[in-house]
Amino acid sequence: MKQLKSRVKDGMGIFAESHKVYKKLQKHLDKQPVGFPATASGVERRILREVFTVEEAAIALEMNYKFQTVEQIFEKVKDRGISEERLQSMLDNMERHGAIFVRMVNGKKEYALHPFAVGIFEMKVPTMSANFYMDARKYMYQSFGMAFLSTALPQMRVIPIEKSVTPALNIATYDEIRELVLQNDGRIGVAECVCRKGRDAVGRHCRETDRREVCIGFADFHDMYSRNGFGRSISKEEAFEILEQNEKDGLVLMPSNTQEAQFVCSCCACCCACLEAVSLLAKPADFVKNNYHAVLKADKCVACGKCGKKCKTEAIAMQPEKDGKKIKAIGIDMNRCIGCGVCVAACKSGALTLAKKQIQTAPPIDMDTLYEEIMKQKKGTMRRTLDIGRKVLGI
Repeated sequence: MKQLKSRVKDGMGIFAESHKVYKKLQKHLDKQPVGFPATASGVERRILREVFTVEEAAIALEMNYKFQTVEQIFEKVKDRGISEERLQSMLDNMERHGAIFVRMVNGKKEYALHPFAVGIFEMKVPTMSANFYMDARKYMYQSFGMAFLSTALPQMRVIPIEKSVTPALNIATYDEIRELVLQNDGRIGVAECVCRKGRDAVGRHCRETDRREVCIGFADFHDMYSRNGFGRSISKEEAFEILEQNEKDGLVLMPSNTQEAQFVCSCCACCCACLEAVSLLAKPADFVKNNYHAVLKADKCVACGKCGKKCKTEAIAMQPEKDGKKIKAIGIDMNRCIGCGVCVAACKSGALTLAKKQIQTAPPIDMDTLYEEIMKQKKGTMRRTLDIGRKVLGI
């Protein structure tokens, strides 16, 4: 009996210590550019236990969003009795299950923390389960959604699909999907969409496409795909073929908010957490970075209704014709239009076109610059809550 009590006591002590480590890690991650806020339910700690072992969580506490070499991290943990070789092995294992981000610089690995999204969640694509997906959704709506949507600069933006772009639009190269592919150095990969895989796991399949290999990764993201089996390498030609089919399926192109693209997601409102969340808000346009908006010439509308069905944010005001049978487009709600061009491609009568916004914004050059800018402008919790609350309410 004494031995049993001793084991129970030891077990409770170990659990208490691990709880402290994960709580510390949650607070540490929340201090990064894209936060990781706590919830009343504690679902965020359940997610961390799924992603990090206790030992890995302790290592992650010595890391941040800035990249470091194994030697730099070792200097912080060498007094814990861990060898540099063991640390290297741990960091590589953390990369394999998506806990951290790794890049190669001059043939040498550098390691950094990455956000829950875009980051940890997306790297769960090979092992996505129903339980993890439901925990992620719960976390998104209980707390993380605010951290994701309220950064000074979003991690993702919307660019027009190719079929909606005309020469007269004089589009910037960083807003043109073909140029994002062509300017790449050849490191291109494709991965299954983690959002759709999550929906599949809970029996709620995508209404827009049956395909899952739709997400394109460039440069460092391609390397992550390749090293860890998250996806496969493809040519520029195959990338164009995939993107063309994505456009035919009516998916929204959402690349990284950088001029040097790291990834391009192809999103729908039924599966993709980011687009799903903003589509439910009063003014989706406030939460999406883009440079274009749709323009309607109502006199050219033939009342086919295709644009209304394709629009992911219900930005097109529709009205029945006099006979009550046909649905005619009568206006564009600029508070809801995100400038994706999906409606333009669907319109065969030429009633819809894209136009540039009056104020054009260029994205940061690369991911380092993006996260530095987000960090520089990171607001206090109370102000962030008030700001996001006003936007959610549409005021």
